[in-house]
Amino acid sequence: MSETPHAVVEFERLRRSELIRQRTHAALGLAVFSALLVVSFQRSQFFGADLGGDPLGRVGDFLDRLIPDLRLPVLFADRATHGSLSWWFYDLPLWLKSGWQTVEMAILATLIGAVAAAGASVLCARNLMPFAPLRFVVRRGLEAIRTLPDLIVAIILVAAFGVGPLPGVITLAFSTLGSLGKLFSEINEEIDPRPLEALEAAGAGFWKKIRFGVVPQVLPNYASYALIRLEGNLAGAAALGIVGAGGIGLELQRAITYTEFDTYLAILLLIVGMIFVLDMASEAIRHRLIGLGGEA
Repeated sequence: MSETPHAVVEFERLRRSELIRQRTHAALGLAVFSALLVVSFQRSQFFGADLGGDPLGRVGDFLDRLIPDLRLPVLFADRATHGSLSWWFYDLPLWLKSGWQTVEMAILATLIGAVAAAGASVLCARNLMPFAPLRFVVRRGLEAIRTLPDLIVAIILVAAFGVGPLPGVITLAFSTLGSLGKLFSEINEEIDPRPLEALEAAGAGFWKKIRFGVVPQVLPNYASYALIRLEGNLAGAAALGIVGAGGIGLELQRAITYTEFDTYLAILLLIVGMIFVLDMASEAIRHRLIGLGGEA
């Protein structure tokens, strides 16, 4: 029987060594993550006895408070009847009006932020902007925007402009600029360069190259990402209202202030319904833009 060639032996040795190295790194990573998880649970007092015992039990108690005292015999009675749906959604017209304001905030903020992001993405794309210092400044600016928490920005703007939808629109537009600016710039850098080369050979200027060589290629992806961002901005607009930035969040904050637990749930269900409707509409638009309009 012939001996195993030296190359095969060496290959097996290197393979075992690489497997040991990978498994060691995985074990060390898991150990570090587990240690951080244990420390996080301990420092957050998630299982602390001073917080009232079992955290899952506390969550269950809170969920029990959220459930309204509905009664089937009077479920569809008028608002004055305790236990009816009208009694639970006692301020529905006002909530719908505030919810519509939230939708308007999300749409306006997304539109402003997406347009600004499209402009910024041209300035920081390597294949479109040859001036490196400008690319650097715009990229770092977008990174700085993404580091700012929406809630903190909204609190500052509420202090500056007062309670209302304006601080919420500015906050969400600012956040949209930071996130979509990065995504749009990456889309720009992946376009086919041949149309740009043809336009440049024909003597087209910078903005004409953008208009006729870039926009037709990137517009469907731009719109798709902007619609996805719109869904997030709707939820964000509802959350920012809690700090006074307009919309249905103001009503949620009022319910929190007066500890109306069943009202929490009513408003939250309304917000979830709004997001579902917007999600289905934006999904249909996205599918049409990318040529999937006839598919489920």
